Amino acid sequence: MIGNERQYRITKARAGEFERGLSALKKVGPGADPLWYKVQRDSVAAQLEDLRGELREYETLRKRGVEAVEVTSFEELPEALVKARIAACLTQKELGERLGLKEQQIQRYEATGYSSASLDRIQQIVEALGLRLGKGVLFPKAQVTLARLIDRSDQLGLPREFLSSRILPIEARERNGETLTENEEKTIALRAAARIERVFQVPSALLFSDARIGLPSSVLAEARFKVPGRADQGKVRAYAVYAHYLGLLLLECTRGLKLKPIPSDPREIYNEVLKISGEFSLESCLKYVWSLGIPVLPLRDKGGFHGACWCVGGRSVIAIKQGTESEGRWIIDLFHEVKHAAKSSADFDSAWIEEFDKSGKSDDSDEEEEATDFAVDVVLGGDAENLAQECAKESKGRLEFLKSIVPKVAGRHNVRTDVLANYLAYRLDEEDQNWWGAAQNLQGTGSDPWGVAKEMLVANIDCSALNPVDLSLLVQALA
Repeated sequence: MIGNERQYRITKARAGEFERGLSALKKVGPGADPLWYKVQRDSVAAQLEDLRGELREYETLRKRGVEAVEVTSFEELPEALVKARIAACLTQKELGERLGLKEQQIQRYEATGYSSASLDRIQQIVEALGLRLGKGVLFPKAQVTLARLIDRSDQLGLPREFLSSRILPIEARERNGETLTENEEKTIALRAAARIERVFQVPSALLFSDARIGLPSSVLAEARFKVPGRADQGKVRAYAVYAHYLGLLLLECTRGLKLKPIPSDPREIYNEVLKISGEFSLESCLKYVWSLGIPVLPLRDKGGFHGACWCVGGRSVIAIKQGTESEGRWIIDLFHEVKHAAKSSADFDSAWIEEFDKSGKSDDSDEEEEATDFAVDVVLGGDAENLAQECAKESKGRLEFLKSIVPKVAGRHNVRTDVLANYLAYRLDEEDQNWWGAAQNLQGTGSDPWGVAKEMLVANIDCSALNPVDLSLLVQALA
């Protein structure tokens, strides 16, 4: 962001240089590679647009005044203070004079995002600039400490590990083990509280008070989920709200995706996936689901749930949270949620959240059994029952032969061995025969399914659609 007139003049001069450079690239020279010229033009044009954006922002602030600067959370305050100074047509020196400070001190504050400024000092600057703060931005009169925030967050169902890895600002986590000054600790605590308010709609001031605290019923209703009976309900509720918020962010930065109808025939999906790369891998499955206009969010936190699907305003988003490295399990979970997405397409807004057991089955409801059967049929080419019968016939009903037969049958029919093994283990479990150990030994290892899903997400999102705070929350969710 441009912070003063000198930077404005420099940026304007650089924009002029890029304009001249872009003009020189309008025509392709004789013998030149047209594709290489296009790459150069696109690169220069993108940098020029960035510079023009900075110039427009600076000019707009100067024109519209401080009233145009909006602050909705404490996290936005450092950048808002710089914008407010520009909008007030004040130099860093002039602001310093209003506060009895040297110009260099204001420069240091702005260069470091006001990290070294006390809360009292920040409040003085807010008042000196005439900056109006939103309801979510306040300076609590109660004692502000990280210890207090951690304790109160735990009461909401946000354990310390989650708070540290997903909510605390990245720079705070990078200083893990270092001694923080009292002012640094307060600033970090307030920034984290602002993020909690943003995601969970719990007022920042309440997080540092002694009042009773809990997740608002409104935010729970928006997440619209069911809680597995054996789960820690407080933590599942909190994590579901968090995942739902991330899902909304993902929908926001994938508005360019074109929605396509989800086929009802598992065999049709199986064939479409194979067309992508010739194999039924997690990568090809993810590419197919993304091509339907359904973004997929990979999560890796402990507890909570293993899969979720939200339909918001007619668009679906899927969250997969598997702890295993088995691609087969990830693929089954993926198409389990695709089935929910297909069913949700008739409803404008709906949600499915479940916790799976080792068999890949979440509960005994008809919807869950239908979703699991659909997923298995997709991965096994719509031929799950015949494949099971073929394995039973060749093993002559003896479990000790099954482990060597399953890979052969899977190979003959070009389906995944790991999924066929899991399916047979599930079928045998219904007959009170335990074959899970052998099925586990047939799972592929050494891959990184979460990493594959993350790369797919990064390649398909438009980060510019999110504000810096929300982008930071999404980045931390994928860390």
